[in-house]
Amino acid sequence: MKHIPRRSLVLTICTVLNLLCAFLINYIGHSKIQVLHLGSYVISTISMQGIFSALQTLTCILMVFASYKVGIVIAVVLSSQSLISSLMPIVRFHSLSSLPGVVSTGISVVSLLIIYSFYKQASLNSITDYITGLRNRRSYAREMTERLNNNSPLALVCVEIESFKQINNDFGMQAGDFILQQVAHKFTEQLGKSDMVFTITGPTFAIVFDDVKSMDEALEKAKELIKPQPMTIILSNNSGETGKTCMVTFAAGLTFIENPTFIHKNASAILKDAETAMLATRNSDTKVCVFDETMENAEAKQKEAEFLIRESLENDYFYLVYQPQFTTGKKELRGFETLIRCKKPDGSIVSPGYFIPAAEKTNLIIKIDDYVLRRAMTEFKPILASMKKGCILSVNVSAKNIGSEHFAEKVKKMLEETQFPPKSLEIEITEYSFADSMEITIANIQALRALGVQIALDDFGTGYTSIAQLMKLPVNLLKIDKSLIDDIETNQTMRDMVDSVIYMGHIMNCEVISEGVENENQLAMLKEHNCDFIQGFVWGKPQSFTDAKRLCQQEGA
Repeated sequence: MKHIPRRSLVLTICTVLNLLCAFLINYIGHSKIQVLHLGSYVISTISMQGIFSALQTLTCILMVFASYKVGIVIAVVLSSQSLISSLMPIVRFHSLSSLPGVVSTGISVVSLLIIYSFYKQASLNSITDYITGLRNRRSYAREMTERLNNNSPLALVCVEIESFKQINNDFGMQAGDFILQQVAHKFTEQLGKSDMVFTITGPTFAIVFDDVKSMDEALEKAKELIKPQPMTIILSNNSGETGKTCMVTFAAGLTFIENPTFIHKNASAILKDAETAMLATRNSDTKVCVFDETMENAEAKQKEAEFLIRESLENDYFYLVYQPQFTTGKKELRGFETLIRCKKPDGSIVSPGYFIPAAEKTNLIIKIDDYVLRRAMTEFKPILASMKKGCILSVNVSAKNIGSEHFAEKVKKMLEETQFPPKSLEIEITEYSFADSMEITIANIQALRALGVQIALDDFGTGYTSIAQLMKLPVNLLKIDKSLIDDIETNQTMRDMVDSVIYMGHIMNCEVISEGVENENQLAMLKEHNCDFIQGFVWGKPQSFTDAKRLCQQEGA
């Protein structure tokens, strides 16, 4: 019994009960007994027929719920037989005594058909995405399982609309829905008859290539499928309708299964492989990445790093160190850049190069930013109160954080809670902060500037922001990246580049600081090029809070 599928078992039991009810109805109908005595109770045979007829209807309904495709067929056949049996006395003997049974059975058939239609629609909705009309993740699991059982080669491509968030931000959710529908239509039109496309979630699609024989063939097909495509969105406003054209771009991850028998993976695991390959495109120049086992190892390391971050935040494994910044000419203390470190309970130090990249792939980077901001202001508030000249405390903030709504309000609240002077706080951002949410980022910067907070643009000269955009950014300080400083002693081109960056910063009415200054020769050249401040091992390595406090006391005495 345990090997019989549950639905088949229910159908079998209901069919047997239905036939038994039909037999009893027929038997009672041909019996000469008019009433049955049940102890002190009396019940007519007509009432007994009605009871068994109701039980027949119930078994038919249960069949439809057990398996609407097979159950409806069995239920209608059995109900039709009962209907014919009820009609026979009317046809043969011109007697209307069985008319109630005919009406009841007819209503039962109609009810079954109605239940079937609703159940069919509900089943269709459960495997169909509401916006695109494509089959959804549940349908993907079912179809992929069937195809894996066929043991024939197939390729799965996971595709994501890269520009979807920006489209939603710029044009609204209705425009985003329209783009999803257009992309679904594009994929459906381009795919072969045996290929299948599914909506997994939001802007993510899964596509099964069923007629490919090799990885190279699948890769070429995927590249053709995800070529950027301009799409026009119709927007309504007070002056009528206007069309806005946006370029829709894609990223894809491909996994090829030559022989499903040997992979020992289910549909979900294969989709996860394709998603892992798709995420790898973010660190690659190509828009399609093919899954391999090294990516799986990278994902495991990512999860380990995420666990460490959460554990460190909960158990206070993180601590801060401070690297001093000085004026280039007189070596006067300007302030400190705040740097996060992690020390595990066993005493081992975990490099930020391990957990920061992992945090940046998730929203954990926001939690780290907030932790550093609050702790740095709390630690340094008493030091600033004892200094005559004061100093700047510089804190790095991720693109995700500065580009999120209400970031400026969050910083304002921290300043109020810690009583930290806004003029002594410097928020350090990179050019990449303007890539996804430029309007929100600039609005946050302006709000922070209004509070008195200073803004530094980190890694200047390594990003992709245009000069025209840079001229409009409300920043106080430009920070020259270490990669530009390393070769200024031997490379004339790099010296000219550094000179140009400093000159550009001064044109923008910004001060300029150079990081990564490691020796006196580099320092002399930066002085010659009128760099305002320097930061690096030549004058100060990252130091503990106690040492930073001692340096402040020396400078502020």
